[in-house]
Amino acid sequence: MVFQSFALLPWLTVYENIAIGLQSSSTEEGEIKSRVRKAIDIIGLEGFEEAYPKELSGGMKQRVGIARALVVQPELLCMDEPFSGLDVLTAENLRGEVIKVWLDRKAEIRSILIVTHNISEAVFLANRIVVLGSNPGRVRVIINNELPFPRDTHSTGFLAMVDRIHDIITNAILPDEAEVPAPEIHRAPPRVEPLPNTGVSEIVGLLEVLDDQSGQVDIFDLAVHIGKDFGTVIAVAKAAEMLDFVDTPKHTVVFTDLGKKFVKVDVNERKNIFNEQLRKLRVFQIILSMLSNAENRELDEDIVIEELVLVLPTENPERLFDTAIAWGRYAELIGYNADEHTVYLDTGEERD
Repeated sequence: MVFQSFALLPWLTVYENIAIGLQSSSTEEGEIKSRVRKAIDIIGLEGFEEAYPKELSGGMKQRVGIARALVVQPELLCMDEPFSGLDVLTAENLRGEVIKVWLDRKAEIRSILIVTHNISEAVFLANRIVVLGSNPGRVRVIINNELPFPRDTHSTGFLAMVDRIHDIITNAILPDEAEVPAPEIHRAPPRVEPLPNTGVSEIVGLLEVLDDQSGQVDIFDLAVHIGKDFGTVIAVAKAAEMLDFVDTPKHTVVFTDLGKKFVKVDVNERKNIFNEQLRKLRVFQIILSMLSNAENRELDEDIVIEELVLVLPTENPERLFDTAIAWGRYAELIGYNADEHTVYLDTGEERD
């Protein structure tokens, strides 16, 4: 297993970190040394055997993590966003080296399973790409990637595959709205939509970029422009759309009238607009109702989190709670006391 966060033990050297996976096995000392030396040679860590993690760059730390996984001679190598914590050039270099190790059969690996939010990375590495959906978690589509190795990231076939996956994800997360049907006598309860895991500053930043781009931008170009991965950008766009600041026809993010107004006013008026829009979201309606009926208009955070679990059982409740608090604080709608772990209704009055 190769982890996103490197997961190296700081008191062990590079050699010792790589060998640690074999220490609890019945492998003889001579075999351990042989395997560690082979892994070091494959990954290019010669000369760093006695270095400690604090002496290494991010790319070198991840090389140690990969070597540690290879030393146990797995048939399946699992990698959890292994390049997301690296700078662009280091990540690109290490991706190329990993795929070369696999193609050249330098290790005993028969398959690699990699989790990634980077679409280009998936197309560059994988022969089979599984696009997952959420709420509930499921396989949305499986795509066979028959592009030959080595893969040229600028080739027509590569770019077409990236666009295909972009379309699948965009249509799933930001679907074009269908025509609204005529009102019915009996309506189902309003659907509770989860809050995207994004901050207010990112939402405002998106609107500022839109303002600079004359109110319209392609979402793929936007990801490149601001240097963020596609998953992050699409979450920000989803949040802005929930607040009625933008529309998202096809691949385009477009200002609404409210979004245009938001970027033109001062910070206090922005807070007022944000406040009004949050009151329209079911998550905030539920929280506000709970607080309004509570003694002193405040509740323990655990009570609010428990309610979020009930209404959105497939979401991460703590993360959803943190997002709601961050948005609510900015809008001066709800407050949070970190010392007492309580949520309260922000009435604008001083609290004891």
